[in-house]
Amino acid sequence: MEKVIKFKSKKGKINRKRVFITSAISIAILLLLIFIIFYQTNDSFREFTDKYILRKNVTESNLPTIEIDYESNTNIIPYGKYICILAENTLFEYNSSGKEEKNVKIEINNPVYDVNGNYLVIGEKDSQKLYLIVGDHIVWEKNIEGNLNKVTVNKNGYVSAIVTGTTHKSVIVTYDGKGNELFKSYLSSTIAVDACISPNNNELAYAEVNYSGTTIQSNIKIISMNEAKETNTEPKNIYEAPQNSLIMRIKYSSKNQLVCMYEDSIHIFSENTDTEILKLNEENKKIIFADIELNDYIYRICEESTGIFSADSVLEIKNVNNQKESVYTAKNVAQSVVSNYNIVAMNFGSEVDFIDTNGWLVKKYTSAQVIRNIVICDGLAGIIYGDKVELVSL
Repeated sequence: MEKVIKFKSKKGKINRKRVFITSAISIAILLLLIFIIFYQTNDSFREFTDKYILRKNVTESNLPTIEIDYESNTNIIPYGKYICILAENTLFEYNSSGKEEKNVKIEINNPVYDVNGNYLVIGEKDSQKLYLIVGDHIVWEKNIEGNLNKVTVNKNGYVSAIVTGTTHKSVIVTYDGKGNELFKSYLSSTIAVDACISPNNNELAYAEVNYSGTTIQSNIKIISMNEAKETNTEPKNIYEAPQNSLIMRIKYSSKNQLVCMYEDSIHIFSENTDTEILKLNEENKKIIFADIELNDYIYRICEESTGIFSADSVLEIKNVNNQKESVYTAKNVAQSVVSNYNIVAMNFGSEVDFIDTNGWLVKKYTSAQVIRNIVICDGLAGIIYGDKVELVSL
C-alpha cells in the first residue's frame, strides 16, 4: 500500500500574523496623523508637546557658556558651526560645547564681515585690512586703497568689497578665491549700498543709490565677470527702481537668481525680468521686520492686534524658488529679529523663539534677564550678554 504523507497547513497562522502586523501599522499611521493634525491646529496641544515631549524649551541655567573676560573690545561673530569671539587681534572659535577649538591672528578691532560655507571674509571697518579665512587658515590678506565699507563672499571664496574715501563716491573691488584682483567698478555719482557675486562666479551684482537729485533713484546693475576687464566694467543689465524707492540689500539665491530688498518690497531679478514677490507696505498690515538673509527664503513679520494691550507677531516665510509660504504665530510682540542659514530668531526681551523655514518652532529659550543680542550659526545660536554667551543647539 502506498504511504500518503500529510502536511499541516500553516496558512491560518500566517494570515493571522499578517493581519496583526497590518493592523498595528495602520493604527500607528492613524495615531501619527491624528498627532500631526492636533499639533498643527491646536495651540495648547502644540505648546504642551513642544515643552514636555519634544523638549524644545531651554533656559539659561542649563546651557553651555562662553565666558567673555577679555580686557579689550570684543565682537561675537557666527562662522559655520562656530561661535567666534574677536578680541585682542585674535579670532577665537568655540564649538557647541563652549570649548575653544581654533584661533587665528588677525589685525582687526572693528570688523565688517560675511560668511558663506567654509569662507569668512573679514576686514577693518573704515580702514584697509582685509582677510579671507577658512577654519584657522588665512587664505589671503590685503591692504586695500581707501576705506572698507562692506564685504561679501560667495560659496567659492570670491569676494566683493565696497570701498569709500577715494576720488570716487564708491569703488567695488572683486577678488577670486586665491585673492587675485579681477577688476574694479568705479561709481562717481552714486553710492554703492551692497554687492554680491553669484554662486556660479558668473555675475557681480551691486545696488547703488543716487541722492543728487530732488528724488532718490535706486538701481541694480549686473556685470558679467567673464567679460569684465579693468578698463571695461559696463553692466550687462540695469534695473531701475521707481523714484524714491530706497534699496537696502541684495543677495543671490542658490539658483543664481538675484533677490533685492527695497524699503517697501522684495523683488527677484532673473532673465531680464523684475518680479515683486513680497510687499512691505500693505495698508492693512503693520509690518515690523523683514529680511532676505536666509538661504533661498525671505520673510516679514506683521504685528496683529489681539486686544487693547496685546498683539501677536506673525512670521510669514516665502521660498524664493517655488513661492511656497509658511506661517508661524507668536503670542507676543517681537522686539528684535535675527536670521541666518534656515533659522529666524524672534527676541521678545527675555525669551527667544527659534523658527525654521517650514514655520516650525525649533527651540524656545527663556532667560531671567534681558537678552542683549543673538547670533545664529549652522545648527547653533549664541545668546549674548555683557559677560557671557549662552549656547543653544538648534
